[in-house]
Amino acid sequence: MRSFREKKDCELLDKARHLIRTQNYRKAIEELEKCRLRSVDYYLLLAEAYEGIGNTEKAEVYLEEARFLDTELRSMERLRRGIGFASLKDFKSAEKELLESVRLNPFGSSAYQELYKLYKKVGNYDGMIRTLEVMLLLNPFSTSTHLELARLLRAKGRHLKAVRLLRSALERLDSPELHFELGKLYAEAGYLEHAKESLFDACLRSPLNVEYRQKLIDVLTESGDYATALEVAFATLSIYPGSVYLLQSIAGIYSAMGMDELAEHYHRRAVSVSTGFMREEALRGLIDFLLERGMYDQAEELLKEVIETSSNLWFVVDAFFELSAILADQERHAEIAVLGEKVLKNPELSGDEFCEVAEVVADALYSEGNLEKALSLYRKILARGATGKVAKRSYTRISEIEEILSLERML
Repeated sequence: MRSFREKKDCELLDKARHLIRTQNYRKAIEELEKCRLRSVDYYLLLAEAYEGIGNTEKAEVYLEEARFLDTELRSMERLRRGIGFASLKDFKSAEKELLESVRLNPFGSSAYQELYKLYKKVGNYDGMIRTLEVMLLLNPFSTSTHLELARLLRAKGRHLKAVRLLRSALERLDSPELHFELGKLYAEAGYLEHAKESLFDACLRSPLNVEYRQKLIDVLTESGDYATALEVAFATLSIYPGSVYLLQSIAGIYSAMGMDELAEHYHRRAVSVSTGFMREEALRGLIDFLLERGMYDQAEELLKEVIETSSNLWFVVDAFFELSAILADQERHAEIAVLGEKVLKNPELSGDEFCEVAEVVADALYSEGNLEKALSLYRKILARGATGKVAKRSYTRISEIEEILSLERML
């Protein structure tokens, strides 16, 4: 059903048509101009009425209004159709409708936004870039559009164009996000001095943003400016005292400076204040530090803790390989076998993971002289579908063990 307002509008237009048909043009104009409507028919009737009284200038104005509105409405209809096709995953038809929508109304933003979403959905990076470039022409003061376009250009390896885009944007927009994005681009390209300048500008404009500060610390460290990196890191730590990443950054700076005791202190502090997956990250950092420094006894202790307590399978498997290498160097094969058998009981191990861990355990059992158990495990490796070098080594070991056992039985 039509609303009361719509009924009144229709009555007005019908009345105006009757007046124009009877050549009562002035009365038609008077009636129409009592109520301003945004309708193609409304503008056409006004144009016809003004033409009737000889005012061609006014008639042309209203004809132009009618043409503009008609084009806009057809553009909106194409936009609706495009959105509908996109929702049905008919992306080719959706693109066709949306492109026609922007052709009809090149100054409307909605169709460009839908076109960008469509290209993003299908992974058309060139289409995304073209659309964002047009959107910037329509609205050169949009920070988010500049950022999105810069990130796309960066992803496509067009760093120089992205830098030019951001520098141009910063002439109009003093945005911390733009300074930060520019700093990241400079850092990736190896222009560390420029990167530091842009990142300092970002931090100055958004002093509590820990992401900006962390990136600045990383670039300062990479450039060898350890004193300034520590200054920024400790200033940030005073605001965010529980930040694991900051503590690890400080540890990394001290490590780069050759101050290993302080580096270890901050690695351990990062572990002590972290929980969940962050604790695993912090443990990984500390273990790597200890291994790099040849501090195997301390690393061994932590690796055993990971194997015994962590619910993160990839972390457990990685820790087992690290620890087995340490123990193998010390010919502690029995310990490798015990730890490995615990890992092998994990039901979430993939086929490849099982085979890789089992080979290490089987090799340890072989080295210990536990041939029967080693033989059983090598056979399990093949039964689990081992391929490549793992399978080849297992076949070789099986032949060796069977030959040894055969000779023992003969004796």
